[in-house]
Amino acid sequence: MQRYTGEGNGKTTVLELLQKEQIFLPADCGGRGTCGKCKVQFLGGAPDPLEEEKKKLSEEQLAEGVRLACRCCPDGPFEVAFEQAEEEIAVETIQTDGRTGGSSGHHAVAIDIGTTTIAAALLDTERQQILDSRTCVNHQRAYGADVISRIQASNDGKGEELQQLVQKDLQQLITEMGEDPETVPAVIAGNTTMEHLLQGLSCETLGVAPFTPVDISLHQKDNYLILPGISTYVGADIVAGIVASGMDQSEEVCMLIDLGTNGEMAIGNKDRILVASTAAGPAFEGGNISCGVAGIPGAISRVTVTDGAVQYETIGDKEPVGLCGTGVLEIMYELLKEEIVDETGLMDDDYVDDGFPLTEGIVFTDRDIREVQLAKSAIRAGAETLMKEYGVTYEGIHRLYLAGGFGQKIDLKKAAGIGILPEELIEKTEAAGNSSLAGAVLAACDPAVRQRFEQAVLLSEEVSLSESRVFNDLYVEYMFF
Repeated sequence: MQRYTGEGNGKTTVLELLQKEQIFLPADCGGRGTCGKCKVQFLGGAPDPLEEEKKKLSEEQLAEGVRLACRCCPDGPFEVAFEQAEEEIAVETIQTDGRTGGSSGHHAVAIDIGTTTIAAALLDTERQQILDSRTCVNHQRAYGADVISRIQASNDGKGEELQQLVQKDLQQLITEMGEDPETVPAVIAGNTTMEHLLQGLSCETLGVAPFTPVDISLHQKDNYLILPGISTYVGADIVAGIVASGMDQSEEVCMLIDLGTNGEMAIGNKDRILVASTAAGPAFEGGNISCGVAGIPGAISRVTVTDGAVQYETIGDKEPVGLCGTGVLEIMYELLKEEIVDETGLMDDDYVDDGFPLTEGIVFTDRDIREVQLAKSAIRAGAETLMKEYGVTYEGIHRLYLAGGFGQKIDLKKAAGIGILPEELIEKTEAAGNSSLAGAVLAACDPAVRQRFEQAVLLSEEVSLSESRVFNDLYVEYMFF
């Protein structure tokens, strides 16, 4: 447990006070009091609990002085204790080639700025070798688990704070790899919101129609080369995935799906590409799940349930602290298999009130089931809508690339079992890992590849799922398991 002693003014929340001290608690909801994850225990100066806190905390917790940091504004001296924030996230980076045989001295850094995590690779550009790779938490996570929360925070006057957080994260990663963050050439890929926040660009037009970004072109910003995006919700991370997978040069029709918060996807070949983004939510990154965590040591990542008995594995074989994305998928599959949850998502009466227990203090609730339904339905409906718009069936897809750390680690059978992926594509599916970082590596090592990024943008056409009747019909259909 960590402790913090401070002085409240009756107007500033504990969450905000901690953020000013560079202490970042999980706050998936962006401080709206809905996720219930920013719990602190008051050791002195506890304010009276609000009604919304009482819904998130048990009577026992309230009696012990537990409060939601985002919902209480102490007036005067106070002291709180809290669990260590999520810092050690196990995330997919990219395989290094090592430093054998010395270095040419021509170095650059490729960076993927994800909503949850940031990954970086140090490159010898002359020898086209990956010398080192590092990851860290994107500390903007303290302002919400998804891009909508970040956009809102920026528009509420937190833009400079968000920019400073991501800049500090990048500086730390680059310094750890032995380079000067002020001078080393760096190539940046990320979704449109992340790239806007990094550059200090206004997010006011990102969250309202017609959703117009300020600048998503390929351009230089100090020593950073910012890779281009397609639209507000299909950013440079997907363009990087298109290039890294080779879809933009393929004769056959391929599909790329990033199973992240934004549910971005693309389908096509060298002649035509359609792209889309669907609000899948952060369930498959552990967000908005009652006992969900990022991929940190102790996160439950594998689950088997047999006759009600639970077996699980955790990241690093540590004591369980919660469910990460793969754990969420697997418990959902297992509960369906055991008929503890039916095809509509209704949980057995024995578990409706308190949830299904995996181990002490970690449960899976009916509310969590709804989050999974929303996420998997959005992804599956989005993919099939793109296919229909493109005029291709499952048989016509040569390869499905699953991007992101979640896509790297999921059990494809279980993913198909809950309906994220169709069984027809399992044999054609390939885990692409961090394709955003892989694309940034290609652009950093070979300047000629950068032209492919610009061509991929020109080749791509966005399909608006929110205006698609096909998507809406499929979305309702795939809410069922």
